[in-house]
Amino acid sequence: MMHNVKQVDARRGLCCGRLSFVGWWKLSWVVIWCFAVGGLSCPAVSLPAGSVHPQSTGVLSEAELLAALRSFKVEADELQKQLIASPLGQPVSRRMVRYEEYSALHASWGTRIQERYNLLNGYYEQVNRVYRVNPNSRLYLDIRNAYVDAKAAFDALNQAFAKCSKPDDTRTPTVVVSDGRLSTHLSKAITTAKTESTPTVDIGQVDELRYIGKFDAVELYLLVHATTACYVMYGLQDRKTDEKGEVVDEVDPRVIFSRPFNVAVVQNFTPQEHLDHVLQLDLTPVQAQLETWRFITESLARAKSYARND
Repeated sequence: MMHNVKQVDARRGLCCGRLSFVGWWKLSWVVIWCFAVGGLSCPAVSLPAGSVHPQSTGVLSEAELLAALRSFKVEADELQKQLIASPLGQPVSRRMVRYEEYSALHASWGTRIQERYNLLNGYYEQVNRVYRVNPNSRLYLDIRNAYVDAKAAFDALNQAFAKCSKPDDTRTPTVVVSDGRLSTHLSKAITTAKTESTPTVDIGQVDELRYIGKFDAVELYLLVHATTACYVMYGLQDRKTDEKGEVVDEVDPRVIFSRPFNVAVVQNFTPQEHLDHVLQLDLTPVQAQLETWRFITESLARAKSYARND
């Protein structure tokens, strides 16, 4: 969002435009310098409903303005901590939410930061008013310093948000292939391999869990922890004959893990190259306890939600 309102302080010959909340931090030194030589003028903006700060539609007393700016700084510092600890600031935590939830969370934080940008603009106008009306006020210096501190806290919050991945940046390409190779390979591999009760890798501790694509109805995922990676597969269908003599396909409940390998080997692989690589690896089927199985399959479903069909 960009604000194009510009006003001129005739007494000082200074002008300022209301900057976008993403770019405002770049001119922090200008604001501090301008306060040193005189006030700047910006239009007042009403405070969003539900805020803990006084309404900026009315004129605050000097004591109220000073308290509001200090409160703003404390809140901005706390919001930054919350943002960094959220799935937006912790890529590992992102695995605990689906793409739709991540997208909504990103939009919500964008709104909250925009609201505080508008609020700080309102305080900015009122600080200038104090200077114009009563430049010799005993509280003016404290108010000006409190504004600078509040703006610095907002800038830090805004920069932290700018570093968070946008929803579209979290999406990964995927493919659907039905050439029979993966299902044939899995069927042969799990026939001779011993079925384990627990996976060798804890999905809850990995750095990345990415959906690669669906191959012969089998979903293929890449699991990464530090420099080690492995493939995880689910959805192998077992063709059986039911009581009526009809042939039906049942999903094998086992989750299949490949032998671990160095993640650098597959760093820039396309989905087709991932398929070619998994066909060369030893595989281990895992029949986990219900709770563990549910956690694994739910983790896979969340990872799949970030897939983008190109």
